[in-house]
Amino acid sequence: MFQADSSAAAGLRNLPKHVWTSTTEIEGERPADVVVRQVWVHGDYMKAIDLPVLKQALLVQEALVGSGFDVDRSQVRTAPHLPARDRPRCLDAAAGRNWGWHSPLMYWDCSLHALEEDQDLLATINAHTTMQTSLNLTLRPSTVFAGKTFANSKLRAADALVITFFDHNPSGLGDEWDARARSLAHHLSAEWVIFPPDGQVVHNRLYEFRLRPMTLSDDLFLAASYLVTAVYVILRMMQLRAVKSWFGLLVTISAKVRPPAPPRTPCKH
Repeated sequence: MFQADSSAAAGLRNLPKHVWTSTTEIEGERPADVVVRQVWVHGDYMKAIDLPVLKQALLVQEALVGSGFDVDRSQVRTAPHLPARDRPRCLDAAAGRNWGWHSPLMYWDCSLHALEEDQDLLATINAHTTMQTSLNLTLRPSTVFAGKTFANSKLRAADALVITFFDHNPSGLGDEWDARARSLAHHLSAEWVIFPPDGQVVHNRLYEFRLRPMTLSDDLFLAASYLVTAVYVILRMMQLRAVKSWFGLLVTISAKVRPPAPPRTPCKH
């Protein structure tokens, strides 16, 4: 079950309180509905949200996404470098094309100037966690960062930036992404470390994802389970010699279930 009020769901409050989710790896060759490619950009440990790392991620993004996938391959640059002219906004797929992407750099509209002018990167992220992209995806920290640390549902640090490419109704654009990744690995400077070293993905994996909001019967079943558990706990606690009255029982239960005090250090999820 997914709880929308957890730290991992920071910035998303329009989901039902619980949904059923499942992920199953599929064996054998079958056509996929969506092809997904990802690249993770790391800096020092838990220092992904630093300006130098974000600028390097913009370089990687430029090499992999560049002018998009609606142009001839001969027009795509092979050597990674930042654009000479700052983009006015994040690139979108042309009308009728079934590809898209998701990136933490969208918090700054993929703008190098906006990155360099931002005096509080974390505040910008936490202020835009409900922003939606052209793919109608919400820029939740849990979808564009890895190794996240939260404090009171606010992102405090991350270990990696995650850039994701989607090819709906697969048309071979995943292969184009792979070719750009190999080219990126070939042209990287010595200060980079890339895995795998040649940028070549060894094999693909096929997964089936399911997400279903809980129905009324599910809610009733869950409420009954909670009620039975509460009754069992109360009955067991009434047998304790330390509890002499209902008032004492309620005080004990309250002490057991009271929310913890705000932590002095962020909790890692």
